[in-house]
Parts: sequence; structure tokens; C-alpha cells
Amino acid sequence: MNYMKNIGRYLVDKYGSWGWMGQRAHDAAAINKVLPLDFIISCDRGREASHYFKEENIFSVEKKRGIRKDWSNEDLKTELSGEFGEEIYKRWSKKKKDINLLCYRSVERLEQKAGEKNSKLNIFSAYENMKTYFDNKVRLYSNLEELSMPRIPGKISCPGKHSFSELVEELGMPFVVQFPYGSSGKFTFIVRGKEEYDYLLEKYSQDEAVIRKYIDGVSLNVNAVIVSGEKGVRILSLFPSVQIIGVPECSNFSSAFCGNDYVQSGQLDEDILQQVRRCVKITGKWMFLGGYRGIFGMDFLVEGNTVYPVEINPRFQNSTAFHNGLDVASGRAEKSLFLLHIAEFCRGKDRVMKEYLDGISEEDISASVQGAQLIIHNKDKTKIVTGELMPGIYRSEDAGIRYIKGGSVITDCENEGDILITCGVPAKNMCIAPNAPICKVQVRDGILRSGKRSDLTDRMKKIVEYVYDRLRLEDVSDSAGSEPLMSGTPAHN
Repeated sequence: MNYMKNIGRYLVDKYGSWGWMGQRAHDAAAINKVLPLDFIISCDRGREASHYFKEENIFSVEKKRGIRKDWSNEDLKTELSGEFGEEIYKRWSKKKKDINLLCYRSVERLEQKAGEKNSKLNIFSAYENMKTYFDNKVRLYSNLEELSMPRIPGKISCPGKHSFSELVEELGMPFVVQFPYGSSGKFTFIVRGKEEYDYLLEKYSQDEAVIRKYIDGVSLNVNAVIVSGEKGVRILSLFPSVQIIGVPECSNFSSAFCGNDYVQSGQLDEDILQQVRRCVKITGKWMFLGGYRGIFGMDFLVEGNTVYPVEINPRFQNSTAFHNGLDVASGRAEKSLFLLHIAEFCRGKDRVMKEYLDGISEEDISASVQGAQLIIHNKDKTKIVTGELMPGIYRSEDAGIRYIKGGSVITDCENEGDILITCGVPAKNMCIAPNAPICKVQVRDGILRSGKRSDLTDRMKKIVEYVYDRLRLEDVSDSAGSEPLMSGTPAHN
């Protein structure tokens, strides 16, 4: 860990101020332990933020709008073009040294700022047009055979060109309609009946999509990084996680992304792991030839002994910071994916980072880790928090769930049985929109029953129930006497 911190201090001394921009402020907590950050630009901002950062240095869309939503990068793009952005740019203008921005994903508005004459802004991320190109699920599906990777039976077409009965006869029931863009299960539809398909015909009749067979198998996620140097182009991939999808205790949607379990993936056959690594390498080299570099991720579906690539995430992922924390907890701190990403972007002009990058092997970062995270959502209409949930470390005991101490990242868990509640924990009187993530529960062991994909352990079910009980989510209209934290956006927006 000291070696990694030395690298972090070196980056500050040489390059100036560093900041993080992404949907979740909490992702910066793991980075800040290694690379001291000057500011955070984010959509959300949970109560745990004070444990790892100065509140006045967090520029939060949620703080401005006064409501928790299922945020996307589009919200950041909108705000950066208005007063929110001007406040940030004004602060940057006072800096004497360069401003270096590490992005979950870049946005065109900031790329324009970086391109202005005498700009001090440096963006350490693939630019938005590059991200958009490789984010296209239709593009990946259309290239799979040429790249010698398995493809789930199906086709690229528009829903309006096919009847429901035609697709059932061809693909069986249920089947999947997956549009080019959307993360965490958005715009991926599992069609289980004619009524659901009629909805797609009404909304997206002429929109191109992957229309494919439904695979009732394990969903895997991998973090990886594309680097280059004396050893040529290398695709370094981390150990995969089993994706937790559609958990009924914390989401109402069967395709909703609800977290990652690295204990479950540790039970996978070596042949499956080798197929995953092979697909990641092929995809990474394809992306590099297209001009992409740095961090990316992939999603897979496993059916029997076959691993199917289904999605590229050309950006940091929801699991990236958590995996980094598990690496630190396992004594592999010097293998930070964040630092490898930065090293790739500055290696051409920096001997120290070049040596750091060339010194890392795939074996260094591909070892398995132990841990899991669960994302708890608002399963109802817009609600208001009338109770209080403390972020930090908890333990599950015979008498119930007990709060132990404050904390914000998985390395704050000193004992294997510790439970961390973090990542966006909402304050009292905060309004929570439908489907919005409320917080995360992170542990150093597993949270799924052995061999199951969405069946939580009894301990985790109790923790989820505890979170909802402590928050006491009520209808906004039923909360007379409470004043929602609003600042210009209606609660039912």
C-alpha cells in the first residue's frame, strides 16, 4: 500500500490537481486512498461522503436538484452545460497547475473545455465518441463471428419487422430484445408474453436491436485494462464476478443489476474462466485497433460449457472500485486498476509510470478475490426518507443487526463477518425516485446461496430488511411536517 501511495503522491507532485467524475461519488473513496483528490463531480452524494472527503469539494447533481434518481451520465452532461458547470469551471480557473480528471466516462462538454486555448484540463479517459462506438451492443453482436467468439442464436433487426408468434417459433419463450445502449439492465427486455412485445412495438418498432434467444445461465462481469509498452499491447483482466440480477428483495425488475458476488465466481470451472479471459483479450485488441485504451469491462452469459459475450462497458464499472478495495484487503494494493489506467494515458511522457506499467504482469492482477456487494433500490413510487440509516460497519448477531462504527470502503471491514453499508446512504427528508439506488451493502464473503443467481442468504435478507426499516420510506404526501430536500426539481419528476 505504501508503494501505491508513493505513486499517488508522485502523480500529484508532477501533474497537479486530480479529480474524479462519475455517477457515484463513492467510487472516488477507493481512489482517494491512493491518489489524493482535490474534487469530486458526481450525480449522487451519500451520508458516508464525510468519511472520505470534504463536503465542500464535492460537486453533486443530487445536492443541486434535491432528489435521488436513477442517475445516468446524461444528467451530468446536462448540468455541466449550465450553472453547475460554470461553478466548477470558475474554481478550475483559479488553479495554477493543471487539472487532471479521471472519469467514469467522459462527456463532450469537458472535452471541449480541455481543447480550449491555454486550457489546464487533462482528461484521463476515452473520449465520449469512442465510448459510444464500443458501447453499442448491436455492433458487438454483429462482430462476434468475425472475432471468433460465440454468439447467442438470434439476429439484428427491428421489432416492427417481426410478429410475436414468428419470434416465439424461432427463438422460443422467453426471448430477449436488446437495444444498442443502456446499462444496469436498461433497454434490455426479457419478453415473456405478447403484451410485453406489443409494448416494444408501440415504443421501439423501428429501432434496431439484437433479438436473441434467452439464456437462463450465470451472468459474469469482468474488469480489464488495455495497456501498451515494451511488451506490446496487453489486455490485463481481473477475476470475474457473478452478476446479481433481479433480486426481488431489493428491486422490482427481473433484469435489474443488483450487485456482484466474487465468492460465487470462485466456484466456476477453470475452462469457463479461460474462455472469459480469451474473449476479453480478443475484445481488448479489437478495441485497441479502434483507438481505445485504458479501463473497460465486459458482461457474459454462461450456458453449459459455453461463454457468450453480450456487452462491452467501455468505461469504469460499478464493480471497479469495489474490486480495487478487495485487492487492497487481500494485500495486492500495488495492482490498482486506477493507476494502471492513468499509467497508460501518461506513459509516453513519464518514465516512472512507464516502469510501473511494464512491471505489472497479468498474473499479478488476475488472482481471485473474496467479497460481494448488493445494490438496494427504491421498489415503489417516489418516497421520502423519514428515518435514519447510519453509513458504516455493522454486524449480524443473534439479537439483530448492530452498528459498530463509521466507515465508507470495504477495507474498513476489519473482520470477515463485518457488513459495510455505504455508497449513497440518503439523509433524512431526501426524496427517492422510483428504481433509484438507495445504497450498497458490501461484505468480505458471499451474499448468494451456493449455485444461485438471485437467491440471497438469510443473513443478507435480514440486512436488506434492516435497511428499509431504518430508512422508513413513506409516500411524499404522507410526510406532513417533513420538508423534502428539494431545490427546483419536483418530487414526482
